Amino acid sequence: MTSVDNGPIDRSFPCIPNEFARLILQIAAERGLSREAVLKNLHIPSQLIDTNGENLSIAQHESLLLRMIDVSNNEGGLGYELGLRIGLTTHSLMAYALLSQVTLGDAIRFGIEFSQVFVPVYRGELLIEDGYAVIDISMDMPIEESLYGYAYDLALASVWSGLRHLMGGAWIEAELWFNYPQPAYYANYKNRLPVCRFDMGANQLCFPVAQLNKRIQTGDPVMAQLMIEKIKLEQHAREQQTYSDITVLVRQGIVCGAQGYPDLENISAQLFMSSRTLKRKLQQKETSFQLLLDEVRLSDATRMLKMSSRSIEDIATWMGFNEPASFTNAFRKWTGVTPSAWREQCKSRP
Repeated sequence: MTSVDNGPIDRSFPCIPNEFARLILQIAAERGLSREAVLKNLHIPSQLIDTNGENLSIAQHESLLLRMIDVSNNEGGLGYELGLRIGLTTHSLMAYALLSQVTLGDAIRFGIEFSQVFVPVYRGELLIEDGYAVIDISMDMPIEESLYGYAYDLALASVWSGLRHLMGGAWIEAELWFNYPQPAYYANYKNRLPVCRFDMGANQLCFPVAQLNKRIQTGDPVMAQLMIEKIKLEQHAREQQTYSDITVLVRQGIVCGAQGYPDLENISAQLFMSSRTLKRKLQQKETSFQLLLDEVRLSDATRMLKMSSRSIEDIATWMGFNEPASFTNAFRKWTGVTPSAWREQCKSRP
C-alpha cells in the first residue's frame, strides 16, 4: 500500500504542525540557545508558533531547521531527538484515528494512506518481503542537502516511536535502515533506538510480519470507522483550502512600519518565494499585489480617519505618501470622496 498522491507540494502553504517548531525551540533551549537567537530574521511570528492548531509552511520549517543547525554548530541528532519525542500527540485527530485501529497492521495501512493529509512531505509504502514487513519512506520534493539526514532520521525515528506508542510503550523489535553513512551523533542515541543499519540503499523500518497482527489495546472498530470519516472530511477541507490562502497571507504581511508598507519583493521574501511566483499565484486568484496593497491601505486610512484626530497631512505621511494631495487622490479613487469628506460623513452617522 502506498500513500495518496496529493499532487505538487507548495512550499509556501502552511501545512507543518507548529508542534514541530515548539519542540525544536525546546531542544534549542536545552542546548543553551535562546528563542530569539533561533528565530531572528526568519519571518516566523512567535504567535504562529505559540497558537495551538497553527501550521508553518515547508519553507518556514526548513529555514528554522537550517538556523538551528547553524546556531548549534552542527551538533547533530535533531532528527532523532524530535522523532523520539513526537509520539502520537502532534496531530491529535490522526492520533485518535491510529489508536482506534484494531491491529498494528491496520494502523500502519491507515497511517500510510492518510498521513499526507497532515504532513504532505513524506510518502510511505508497506511491503512484505521474506517474512518481514517493510515500511519504505521517501520524499518527492527536493530538500537542502544539509537537511537530508535530518529528514530521514526524523521520519524513521518518529514512525518507530509511534508504533511503540500504539503498543502501550512496549519495545518494538525492528530495524531502521538508512541509505547514508552512520553519522557521528548516532552514538549518543544508539541506546534509545532499535537496531540501526546504514548505507543500506533505502530508508526503511523493518520488522517480522507477524507483528502486523498484534492487537492495539485501544482499538475499536466502530470508532475506527468514525475516525476514517472524520479524516476524509478533513482531507476534503484541506484539498479545498490548499493554496487558496495566498491572498490572506499577503494581506497579513502588508503592515505599515517605519519604512512604510512592504513592497512585492519584501512580501515575496517573507513567503519564501520569488516575486514572479507570487505574482502568478495572485493572478490565479484573480487579484494582484497592488490591489491587495490598496485594500490594506484603504482599511488603514478609514480606520485612522474614523478613530483618530490626526490631520490629513499626518495620515498621508504615516501611510507613505509624499504629499497630502497624492493621498487625497488615491482615497478619492478608492471611495469616490475625499478623506476630509469621508471623515465628516463618519461624524454625521449615529
